[in-house]
Amino acid sequence: MKITDRLKAMPVTLALIGINALVFFYTILTGMDIWWGDGAHLLHAGANYWPLTIGQHQYWRLFTSMFLHAGLVHLFTNMLGLFIGGIFLEPVLRSFRYGLAYVITGLISDYVSIWYHKSAVGVGASGAIFGIYGVFLALLTTPLFPGEIRKAFLAYIGLFIALNIIAAAVSQGVDNAAHLAGFLSGALTGYLFFFTLTKADGERLSR
Repeated sequence: MKITDRLKAMPVTLALIGINALVFFYTILTGMDIWWGDGAHLLHAGANYWPLTIGQHQYWRLFTSMFLHAGLVHLFTNMLGLFIGGIFLEPVLRSFRYGLAYVITGLISDYVSIWYHKSAVGVGASGAIFGIYGVFLALLTTPLFPGEIRKAFLAYIGLFIALNIIAAAVSQGVDNAAHLAGFLSGALTGYLFFFTLTKADGERLSR
């Protein structure tokens, strides 16, 4: 599949990247530092925070926090991961399943994040992105894809996991609870999706 065809086959991924970018620039225009987010601006914009999200029943923050980022590097790394995952997986799942997986795993990971870090302000799309990679890994362990394709992409997912383990070990502020919850819920979602997919769907990965 040509790159232009792949881009046409990933409208949800591109839309999500566009929304995240627009929201980020909105937070910059309203006074947030471009390199480092601050809790006050992020909370005002809809960040996740246990005393507000759960304590004051502002459950919508579980959703809005997925589109907020604490600085340009945070945004860029998340959107790069989303683009790479989406360019391969969205053509296979098609837009509805892909978007559903993103939202479900994002909500689950955001809840687990603030449950585990009750005094922290949580933002970012990484939980949902880990969910997408969890879906991908689960499907790669099924007969959906040809054997040689499975081996190549399993190595790719393995590298993704290894790099994130290293990042978690050497970096501060990495939300491992959200990442793990997103990945595991994504894997479960992937196994459920397997029963709704066909051989033709799997063949789109290698086109």
